[in-house]
Amino acid sequence: MGIGTRIRALREREGITQEELARRLGVTPSAVGNYEREISHPKEEVLYRLFTALSCEPNELFADYYNAKLSPAQIHLARYRELDEHGRELVDACTEIEYRRCTDGLTAVAARSFSRDPSQHTLRLKRREGAGSILDQPDDRKDKL
Repeated sequence: MGIGTRIRALREREGITQEELARRLGVTPSAVGNYEREISHPKEEVLYRLFTALSCEPNELFADYYNAKLSPAQIHLARYRELDEHGRELVDACTEIEYRRCTDGLTAVAARSFSRDPSQHTLRLKRREGAGSILDQPDDRKDKL
């Protein structure tokens, strides 16, 4: 799939016409048509506006031209972007719960000296006693869920 086909697919995904995309890019509708038919290609400054107008990243537009191996984080991010609103809310909630679980045992402790020099001020993370241990040890209590 060439860049013109991707531009058309992304434009249609956004539900906008060639005329609307042209307005957003500051070019003529015929220029957009030429991009989509690969008669011509957008200039650099138009490409930057294209990413915003089509709500896409450069990797999405140039997928056929740049074959880099994606990291697991990039794969997760790409999958996240494909989710509907409910799916994103669910992932956000799970991420927040897991983040709190992992960081709950850490408390920020500001250790300030009486110096007026800000470079002497430090911020340490101190492990709270008993934090996180609820998941580390089995118990006989029944869950309330």
